Amino acid sequence: MIQRIVMKVSTCFRTGVLFCLLMAGSPYGLAEKPVLTDWNYLLSYGQSLSVGWTAKPVVTTEQKNGNLMFKGGVRPFETGNDRSAVIPLVEGVSPDGARGETPVSGAAGNLVRLLKKRASGKASNVRFLCSADGVGGVSIGVLSKGKAPYQRILDDLTAGRELASKAGKSFSMPCFLWTQGETDQQDRKTGEWYKEKMRALIQDIDADAKAVTGQKNDVLCFGYQVSSHLNYFAQNPTDYPAIAVAQLDLALEKDSRYIMTTPMYHFSYSDGVHLTAPMSRLYGEYAGYVMYKVLVEGVHWKPIHPVAHAVGRKGKDWTVDVKFFVPVPPLALDTKMILDPGNYGFSLVNGLGEPLEIKSVTLHGRNVVRIVTSSDPSGSHLRYGMTLKEKLPSGPRTGARGCLRDSQGEKVKTRIQDVVYRMDNWCPFFDYPLEPRNGMNKKESR
Repeated sequence: MIQRIVMKVSTCFRTGVLFCLLMAGSPYGLAEKPVLTDWNYLLSYGQSLSVGWTAKPVVTTEQKNGNLMFKGGVRPFETGNDRSAVIPLVEGVSPDGARGETPVSGAAGNLVRLLKKRASGKASNVRFLCSADGVGGVSIGVLSKGKAPYQRILDDLTAGRELASKAGKSFSMPCFLWTQGETDQQDRKTGEWYKEKMRALIQDIDADAKAVTGQKNDVLCFGYQVSSHLNYFAQNPTDYPAIAVAQLDLALEKDSRYIMTTPMYHFSYSDGVHLTAPMSRLYGEYAGYVMYKVLVEGVHWKPIHPVAHAVGRKGKDWTVDVKFFVPVPPLALDTKMILDPGNYGFSLVNGLGEPLEIKSVTLHGRNVVRIVTSSDPSGSHLRYGMTLKEKLPSGPRTGARGCLRDSQGEKVKTRIQDVVYRMDNWCPFFDYPLEPRNGMNKKESR
């Protein structure tokens, strides 16, 4: 039986430093257990979504949780790279009018709110020093070490350490937000290429953060799953989201430091590629929630994903029962939030990539999806989020999408501009092989 993997937490406070000590061992095979210091550098890095492209008017116009940014703003590179002081974190529109609300305010704000609520005020010294240093429309290669955008990270770290020292505060970089992949899908990069680049980037940021701050704890990457691949059909004419699948693979690797916070298809977009300002804030709050679960509670976080299956016969038809890892059971097929693209987003293809008819998709119990088909599905692939033939803008009503989610939103919600949002975990796009040797009781995790 699949259960949430939750480690017990022991929390101790020494000289203003919050040590999140995980009694059952540290997640992802980390060299050192996660640590939150007085000031914690939180970077939003990646493509245009990381810097709030089109996300205006901004939502976060006042700071209620003590979080900080450099004097030059949440995107200091826009205003002369002024890192001479820290000021309260608020969002603003860029001088050229192109960029607005970044996800970093939602992430930092939600984590600190959860600390205050669930740690009974003991974490009152914890603050995040936030910066959004990404670049719109670029490959991961342009964001890698040795390139100009990467230098912004080093400059942030150095300035943050010096300012924290002057203020008598401890300083470290526990993690960063990652919002990128669209350009590499457009440029027809392979999943293996992307995973190699992503692992190298995480390792480089980790090494440089340790060199600057002196911290021992590893830097984690809280990323997403890109969902806008159909917008790039003209440049890469395929419905197959190679980069999205690669991001899921990274998140499911043993000891991975790429932690998937959410897929993106359930958010509303301003233009089919970029988020509205409330959605940029909401995406950040998703990231902040997962950051809290990992960094504070010690949860070994994984997204919804298939872990086992069984193929059977039902009269003239065939059935595939697929067991899922579910963060907060039970599963649900939600056609209110997501317009059903057909079969709730599921598809079957044989070894030649040819579609197999799906006759029905139903839920069985708290964590099993049953697919009924007229052909023997053994050796085929079950896919999710790859059913559309139209090349339409991203989002819950038109883009590549699916209807499968868990029930986290029953208890976890947030309010943005007087609108209450459920924060369910939505199933990422996946490509799952129905290997004949697999069975319900044999492959329980990945």
